Amino acid sequence: MKFRALMVESVAMRDFLNISLSLAKFSKTCVLRLTKKKLYFIVSQEDGGPRTPLVWCELPSSFYFKEYNVSELSETHGEIYLEFSTILLSRSCSVLKQEVKSVKMKLTNKENPCLTLEMELLALQCVHDIPVEIISRKHWSDYEEPVFSDFHVSIQMPYLKSLKNIVEQMKHLSQILTVRANKSGELTLEIQTTTVNLKAHFPDLSVKSFAVNALLLSSNKDEATGADTVSAAVDIKKFLMFLSGMQLNNCTAVCNIVQGKIVKLSMEQPGALLMQIFLSQLSI
Repeated sequence: MKFRALMVESVAMRDFLNISLSLAKFSKTCVLRLTKKKLYFIVSQEDGGPRTPLVWCELPSSFYFKEYNVSELSETHGEIYLEFSTILLSRSCSVLKQEVKSVKMKLTNKENPCLTLEMELLALQCVHDIPVEIISRKHWSDYEEPVFSDFHVSIQMPYLKSLKNIVEQMKHLSQILTVRANKSGELTLEIQTTTVNLKAHFPDLSVKSFAVNALLLSSNKDEATGADTVSAAVDIKKFLMFLSGMQLNNCTAVCNIVQGKIVKLSMEQPGALLMQIFLSQLSI
């Protein structure tokens, strides 16, 4: 199997650096799925159960690389799956904070398989080898993108920095965050403890879609405050991961909720990035 890519655009380098730094915040390890036209960074849930993605980050190769080539032993599949340390990747990419002329990425074998980054600076060349584990084809199904076609509400998220400041304060009071949205365009974040009930309201947001019968499909109708409201309770630390993660310009962020089951947070920079985080309902 072979993988080689060349990055020369400063904008692509900056965004790739931000992505690598964000992945290190999500988890100590990740899986890189390489296909003919796209790269996928996948972080799995760490709950001891079956492997399911927590973070799914999709990058079109044409935006980041001037040259890009992936070939597997079998042309039928034409994909490569690698697992490696996000910490080593972010440390290697930290060189991109300097003025870099080009970055070559390739799969190498230096006693053990490695993802090698060769970065050409103005006066020197810097080479980083990141040890990787090749994931066999029989385990590829563990890293499939979760597909949901039944979101009861999809609503635009407010300015993420303001949202992050509020959730950081809430985190000190509770581990569970109830995320609620209605068809009038209001997003509400709520924590409840034995001593406090705290809510933050964000009105006048764009509603991408809303299922009128959301509560009828829910197994617990008491979780919502009315027939026009959808909610789910999730891990507040994981919610904060999303807000503290990707810091890219010109991104749109959307909150998608399946009543009482899951919250999917997505961030998209058209033509450059799609990042999703999947937060399952917690028992309250």
